Amino acid sequence: MKQTIIAFFAAALLVSCTSAKVEVTVANQLGMDRENEIVEISRNILWSKLNLSSTDRIIVQDESSRQVTYQIASNPEDKTDSLLIFPATVKANASSVYTIRKGKPGVFQSKVAGRLVPERKDDFNWENDRVAFRMYGPALQATGEISNGIDLWAKRTDRLVADKWYAEELSGKSTYHTDNGEGLDFYKVGPTLGAGAAAPYLNDQLWFSRNFTTYEILDKGPLRITFRLNYDAFNVDKLGEVSSTRIISLDAGSQLNKITQIHDFKAESMPVAAGIVLRNSPEEQVSTDENKSWAAHAEPADSINGTLYQAIAAATPFTGIEKANNHLLGLQTVKTNEPFIYYAGGGWSKYGFDTFEDWTKYVKEFTEKLQSPLTITIN
Repeated sequence: MKQTIIAFFAAALLVSCTSAKVEVTVANQLGMDRENEIVEISRNILWSKLNLSSTDRIIVQDESSRQVTYQIASNPEDKTDSLLIFPATVKANASSVYTIRKGKPGVFQSKVAGRLVPERKDDFNWENDRVAFRMYGPALQATGEISNGIDLWAKRTDRLVADKWYAEELSGKSTYHTDNGEGLDFYKVGPTLGAGAAAPYLNDQLWFSRNFTTYEILDKGPLRITFRLNYDAFNVDKLGEVSSTRIISLDAGSQLNKITQIHDFKAESMPVAAGIVLRNSPEEQVSTDENKSWAAHAEPADSINGTLYQAIAAATPFTGIEKANNHLLGLQTVKTNEPFIYYAGGGWSKYGFDTFEDWTKYVKEFTEKLQSPLTITIN
């Protein structure tokens, strides 16, 4: 009888341990629906609540008990912790409940990718299911082509296609400068900030660094690609040498990158600007937020390929937005090694944004979501 009782309690304990779970309530304070918006939870807190070991895995389920794709991502604010991220869908002024428990998750198809492309002169290319970008590296700089601006690639497929485009371009099979049904590269960067890079801005002049010198990939998907680019020191007016690091993060479903720009310099403070290159054309369009939280731009329309759009946005408003140095600029002042955090990216008239009004609506709502993030309660 005693052995039976012991066995019963042992079985009960096992069931209790294996069924341990937490419920995460995600609340939306805005009067708009939020669909597949990435939320973040401290991994340390979650693992502690579930009494998990460092090697244990979890399952995330929605209110219909369907598994939800998740990722353990880097935590820029705490190197001793990491983040559980997953897409949450919440109706306007409502909440949704997600359940997290120990278990073996399903196989998730990645919606993001990024890598150094040494076969194309050290490009760093990254993409998600909506859009693609690249930055220029040291091998290209060695040829004399210098730019630290962000290049924008137009996609009209949710598949990850950059590796295919590079392979076909370099083999001569086809070129990514022509739309073969998936999109193309027809954005011109040159020695500018391109689609949202940042630079010191002193005496009404932008001060450009050279191409990045080294890189590190911090997150590889399936929901977020994050990487760090390091730049050699360069001279900035009377400040002397300034070195910089740029951390870029792109989530699945987003048109805009989160960009953390860090400058190291000797002065007490330094003006900086995030910017979009202008084309000096009567056909381009610009829209800016009266609260200085975002700015949107439409390139002159291409008769074959349509219109590319760009934007910059910030959770904390810029100190100013202006047209200067042939750019649309979002201004801020930073201290040495103080992160300048903003968002930048683009869209295309052939993939979800028929008009500039559609694009500005997206940018406006994106910024509203930044400034009123989904709130998390763990039960």
